Amino acid sequence: MMKKILLVLLTMVLTYNVQARTFEQIKSSGILIIGVPADYAPLAYHNKQGKLVGFDIDMAKNLAKSLNLVPVFFITSWPTLAKDLADDRYDIAMGGVTYTKARAEQFLLTDQIIPNGKIALASCQSAPKLIDLAHIDQPDIKVVVNPGGTNESFVNTHIVHAQIIRVKNNIDNIQALRDKTADMMITDLIEGYHYQYSEPGTLCLATKTPFAGTKSYKAYMVKLQNSELLNAINHWLAKSTINPIAKKWGVHTQIE
Repeated sequence: MMKKILLVLLTMVLTYNVQARTFEQIKSSGILIIGVPADYAPLAYHNKQGKLVGFDIDMAKNLAKSLNLVPVFFITSWPTLAKDLADDRYDIAMGGVTYTKARAEQFLLTDQIIPNGKIALASCQSAPKLIDLAHIDQPDIKVVVNPGGTNESFVNTHIVHAQIIRVKNNIDNIQALRDKTADMMITDLIEGYHYQYSEPGTLCLATKTPFAGTKSYKAYMVKLQNSELLNAINHWLAKSTINPIAKKWGVHTQIE
């Protein structure tokens, strides 16, 4: 019965809501709708059993509980992340959102969740020779990238001579490294640590220090009109304990 009620509520929100739900409307509805691309381990992804899991999934559940709301997850994608939020498909974007100036001009972003930066993740066979951008940007190196995020922006700006393989999503990036159809990918330090830890001998960090000018942080994102929701999230962040959840998912809260 509860699942049916939630489905009806979610359908009503997605069908009839033409403006961002106010914080009061969100609380009145009883549900918090969280948009996640769901291809960014260890923050938000589907495990081998097809279950949506990750650091930000646990964080979202914790946030919803603190607001006495039921979390409902909406699967978006990196190319449509901003549009889906602008179109009010969900209340808050999570699951690997990097704070950028462009996003801050369009939306409200929370305080820092996790520090981050761009690094090179490679097949362990290729990693030793890809120690910096000069060694990466060579004609015989194959760089795989998916559309719509900050990884693609970095590749488009910095990779001139290497071969660029463009794939559909971040899952295809990782598979290309496993299959050795690509040598490396640009990704976040967070994701790099996760895959090196979970697939030793297959995936390795080629660079451990973020490339110059790429230090950043992950945040959560809401619409400009939702300052009350943002304040509630930041208040929750200030009093919540991130470390146990971070430890569970192998997330580093400090850059080494």
